[in-house]
Amino acid sequence: MYELTLSPDEVREITGYKRYTEQQQQLRCHGIPFTTGKRNQPIVLRKYLRQPVEPRPKISEFISPEPHFRALDNGKTA
Repeated sequence: MYELTLSPDEVREITGYKRYTEQQQQLRCHGIPFTTGKRNQPIVLRKYLRQPVEPRPKISEFISPEPHFRALDNGKTA
């Protein structure tokens, strides 16, 4: 019966909540698209959970281990 969509138990499992409004809030926070049914229950298509998840870059890729002392000059030259 739930070939294309998640079952109510699966939605409860991935969100950690039983109430529909809390499930919807959790799905929104995680960017998972859904629509609502007649009783306001979230309906999530399985294809949205099968998308490949790209790993997030590590903070060390953005921050240098050494300080940038020239930035302290505020653009002034000696």
